[in-house]
Amino acid sequence: MSLTRLRQQGGAVVLTIPSDIATNMGWRVGIKLDVKASGDTISIKPAGRVARGRKSLATLLQGIDEEEVRAFNEASYDELNSYPVGKEVI
Repeated sequence: MSLTRLRQQGGAVVLTIPSDIATNMGWRVGIKLDVKASGDTISIKPAGRVARGRKSLATLLQGIDEEEVRAFNEASYDELNSYPVGKEVI
């Protein structure tokens, strides 16, 4: 448990969130937070979805198994190149 203080900044009252807590929550400077009061407690949640990690295109492409894609394409070749059997539109 961390202790923090309210402070005055201009016309606003500011609550400082310790950086280790913000990091554990996945929060960064500038994130929009939804603050709700209930009795003598407050609840602070992200106003939207918090991205937990980002992957580059290169990282995503590394996860593709070329042999699996090749096998899938070969297995579905006949079905994709066959003539219509019913009323399907091609």
